[in-house]
Amino acid sequence: MQLDRLLPCALAIAAAASFACADEIVVNQVGVTFVPQDISVYPGDTVRWVYTGGTHTVTSGSDCTPSGLFDSPLTIKNTEFVWTVPASAAATTIDYYCDPHCLFFQRGTIAVGTEHVVTQNGLVFTPSSITVAPGDRIRWVRTAGNHTVTSGADCAADGISFDGVLTLTSTEFSWIVPKSAAGTTIPYFCAPHCFFGMVGSITVTGGGGGNPADLNNDGAVNASDLAILLNAWGTAGGAADVDGSGSVDAADLAAVLSAWTG
Repeated sequence: MQLDRLLPCALAIAAAASFACADEIVVNQVGVTFVPQDISVYPGDTVRWVYTGGTHTVTSGSDCTPSGLFDSPLTIKNTEFVWTVPASAAATTIDYYCDPHCLFFQRGTIAVGTEHVVTQNGLVFTPSSITVAPGDRIRWVRTAGNHTVTSGADCAADGISFDGVLTLTSTEFSWIVPKSAAGTTIPYFCAPHCFFGMVGSITVTGGGGGNPADLNNDGAVNASDLAILLNAWGTAGGAADVDGSGSVDAADLAAVLSAWTG
């Protein structure tokens, strides 16, 4: 999620909170640029490109060569193009460009994260145990009843990672795994039904004591890491959540700048 996604998602509810956001990302055509140029999404999200002037296309591919994934005009007669991210695109980066202006570097990228779906079936989370990576999104889906998805062990909330509800009016709950969770296992439970054994666990890969401000793990903290952080600004956690607060904000920016190596 980037700055364009901040308004439709409202504000981060609290430092430790996570919430399901409106899964639409808006990219504006401004002159011969796409704004923002680089975005992050998950399978099932939609990307909406909006026309402001001229004659353009939104064409998937790199080096001005189409890949065939999508190709749409963006003109006065076709002022928007909406694309839904397929499940097959998970954990990939999709390049795209404007065909008339590709040589003028009217290009963009779509980084697609990985989503894990956990279904509530009766008094069971299915699957009850999953393995994820920092930056992945976990989506719990309700089928019936009133439940919570609460991080903590032995039916006691830890008050740190997440606490969401699954009800008739809130049928899904999403959490993006922060980088600070790498190398840990996070237990969780349903508060009304924990003593009936309605529990689960999340094993997060990674760890090893690297610099959490090194967002691209290249051994340096520099402009590349800053760009990743700004592109994720306002998201509810994720790999750019350096301090693990549940939101990418000014504290994470300060952490990156204080760890700057150039």
